[in-house]
Amino acid sequence: MTTQSEALEQILAIARHHQLTPEDISAAFARHETPAQNQTSLLSRVFSLLGATFLFAGLSVFIALNWEVMNTWARIIITLGSGLAVFILALIAARDRLYAQARTPLYIIAAILQPTGILVTLDELSDGGDWHAAVLIMSGAMVLQQGITFAQKQDTTLLFTTLLFACWFAGTLFDLLYMDVDLILLIIGLSVCALCMGLAKIPGQPHRGMTPFWFLCASTSIYVGLFALVEDTLLEWLFLFATCGGVFLSTVIPSRMVLVSSTVAILAYVGYFTSEYLLDAVGWPLLLMVMGLVMIGLGAMAVRINQRYISQVSARNRH
Repeated sequence: MTTQSEALEQILAIARHHQLTPEDISAAFARHETPAQNQTSLLSRVFSLLGATFLFAGLSVFIALNWEVMNTWARIIITLGSGLAVFILALIAARDRLYAQARTPLYIIAAILQPTGILVTLDELSDGGDWHAAVLIMSGAMVLQQGITFAQKQDTTLLFTTLLFACWFAGTLFDLLYMDVDLILLIIGLSVCALCMGLAKIPGQPHRGMTPFWFLCASTSIYVGLFALVEDTLLEWLFLFATCGGVFLSTVIPSRMVLVSSTVAILAYVGYFTSEYLLDAVGWPLLLMVMGLVMIGLGAMAVRINQRYISQVSARNRH
């Protein structure tokens, strides 16, 4: 009779032969879970979230009530120390199947407490200075911690927090270099969008759960930064060209969030242009009605693009 170790060796051999990743195997197990298993998994996730919420709420209330009476080291321990302790708990939970559902909320709590603790430590132990230095130290340390841990665990939550702190670090560094805010938004938005496009091309898309949020943030950042840069210049028409390009890009990626942000950006620009240059025109009421028809048409087009291209491509990628 085949032992458990022999069975595992056979499974590994099959996985290597067919180039299956651990994420593919996990997804297959998830698809074939029984209703009882799904219910147990859901209950475990709910209780884990509730437990983490009460843990964070209790700690936050305790800090708020006792902050003024704490000395320097007590403030550091209750913030940075608690954050490190929660992070260690998350690592332990990730290794134990019984507590695996608790790792995500614990990672998030740690990602809130640790940077707060680092900033508190720098504030308590320093004599002041440029806030850029404190934020760069904090965000740089968090990028290293979260990035190294992600490289080992391949957990999407860690990739999310790594990207968050990386954006924080880059934005602070660019601001320290006296770069214009609009240019910062444009650069960071383009960088995050390119990264998400790369993640979408990974076989099986193991991190697709975080890409919609970042696609929305990145595309919004791009449009806000680009419009501020070209507003009232001869290159203002580039904004409309970029938003139309965003609609096309949403079918290639595919991404509903890019489609939504691009459609909203087109409507916002049409409204801005008409109010800026055509508000006193005699045909303004007629133009408003035309705009209404345009908006309805764009909305219908967005729905059709989503149904015809994005939904179908997303379904193929999932399978």
